[in-house]
Amino acid sequence: MTTLYGPDGQPLRRSQETRAVQIRGGQPPAFDPTMFNPGWRDGAPSTGAGIYGRYGFSRAFARQTCRTLYHANGLFQIAVELAAAFLVGDAIRYGTLADKGLQQILDDFWMANSLEHVISSRMINEWMLDGEQAVVFPTGPDAPPPDVPALIGLVDVDMSGFTVDFNTRRGATPSDMAERLGLELADQQKLTWEQGEFVWNAHNAFYNDPRGFPVALGAADFAIAYVNMMNMRLNVHQLQQRILAVYKAFLDPNGEDANGVRDGGVYGWRMKALGFRHLPEQGGVIPLIHQPGYTDASGVKYDGVNESLDFLRPAQGAADAAQDMKLILRMVALTIGGMPEHYFGEGGGATRTTAEAMGLPSIRLANKRQAAFRHTIVRTLRAEVIRRGGRDRKWQASKGSRRRVPIDLIDFPIEFPEIREESLEMIIRRAEFAATHGYASAQTLTSDIGFDAARERERGAPALQDNPLP
Repeated sequence: MTTLYGPDGQPLRRSQETRAVQIRGGQPPAFDPTMFNPGWRDGAPSTGAGIYGRYGFSRAFARQTCRTLYHANGLFQIAVELAAAFLVGDAIRYGTLADKGLQQILDDFWMANSLEHVISSRMINEWMLDGEQAVVFPTGPDAPPPDVPALIGLVDVDMSGFTVDFNTRRGATPSDMAERLGLELADQQKLTWEQGEFVWNAHNAFYNDPRGFPVALGAADFAIAYVNMMNMRLNVHQLQQRILAVYKAFLDPNGEDANGVRDGGVYGWRMKALGFRHLPEQGGVIPLIHQPGYTDASGVKYDGVNESLDFLRPAQGAADAAQDMKLILRMVALTIGGMPEHYFGEGGGATRTTAEAMGLPSIRLANKRQAAFRHTIVRTLRAEVIRRGGRDRKWQASKGSRRRVPIDLIDFPIEFPEIREESLEMIIRRAEFAATHGYASAQTLTSDIGFDAARERERGAPALQDNPLP
């Protein structure tokens, strides 16, 4: 019998075996897609209660996958955080409006809701994980008077009682098509938000479908694969360090025990094995019998009788999978938002030249997503202005002009972190050229080089004092 001994010198049993540490998030979430309502148009009576979505698994399953991986898979979580930070940065600001009354409404609403913090810490992350955003205003007895800013809420779009009623005659975008939001609570209470009481937006909502899919969905499988590969490597390294040596002990057929009784060399073999019982941590030695000759009871002699146990080295492809892991990490960066791999701590073989050439599509994608997210914020601000000032009220369009227009024609100066591929040196050279020839205002140039013009004017920047803001 061959016995595997552990670091304590005792026979190793299965219950005593140490296992390699496993990183969470290496397996897909154990969901049953049939437990969700996967219809192509969630809530539409004409679609029925199908098991699978029209183009794959349901959006509910997609949301659950992304939400679960965000908490279980460290790579997926940081990928979402990096992509979100890439879009909104540490702060979103707004500029100055020409109409003082409109400016006051914007200031009140922004401060009352801590909108800058809500956007950067919650809205952007939920949009990445759900691909949908439902911003609602207080209704009924909870609605504030017109002279008080409203406190908005964000509805959990994954709740089983949440519905979106839509009408394609209202427009072509999900924000326009949605005409009513509903939420049925556990106590049979039904909450409803009508037009003007909510703002709706959805990502990847095609073919007159008002519902969306998670922005981060494309990176989910690759994040799982990366952690799974890491767990495989941990397991391989754990196996490689378990066996230090294979000891083939010589057994003397004429050997005797401590009392001089012939025992066929068993006592001598055990004494040799005892010398290898005390080994470094996590090590072990396997004593094996090697008998040069053996004669059975009938006098038949057998030569070369021995026991042997060979341990194969784990495949090098499993232990040296750096290229595979780099490729998977690159796919995570690509699918989360076209981000370069060095954002995830992997420099690869890219030089500055190739990074600049590859960066333009990523920048365009980021600009596109910023525009989609800005759309939600602007519609929320317009809904608040209409609630406080009325639908028919008109506002001053520009400084020094008597022209007044409806709120739908007012452009809210929401300032996202600018994402572009020019170097700082190029930006400064362009700003200096524009300033020298009078092609741009001091406010535009200030924003172009990365400063908040309104804030810097308040702090006493000389150039902006000479060129006061509206």
